[in-house]
Amino acid sequence: MAEQFPNDEINGKPRAIVHIFSAALDPDKSAELASRLTDLMREVSEENEGFLEGRVFEGDDGKSVTVTTIWKTRHLWANAIWDERVDLLLESVSGSEVLDVMCYESARIVPTRS
Repeated sequence: MAEQFPNDEINGKPRAIVHIFSAALDPDKSAELASRLTDLMREVSEENEGFLEGRVFEGDDGKSVTVTTIWKTRHLWANAIWDERVDLLLESVSGSEVLDVMCYESARIVPTRS
């Protein structure tokens, strides 16, 4: 799979990716979907060393959910079959549909203060 994801490392350092998707949904299902997505992220984080962080954002109007996940490398994200698992979850929640899916290579800077 290294050929498929040649940019997993830059200068010998793993290159993290951020995967973002948004879904439209019936406002009555917003809390249920957010809870189930959070459970799925917990499950995936325990099974996959490549999962670094995940967040679920519920729209104020309850009509959308955006999920961001951060992975050590694109290769590890692909091994976790994250997209397929999310698709199955969304199919099980009536009235939801994926609006957008994006993947970004990322760099994270956390300032340290003395």
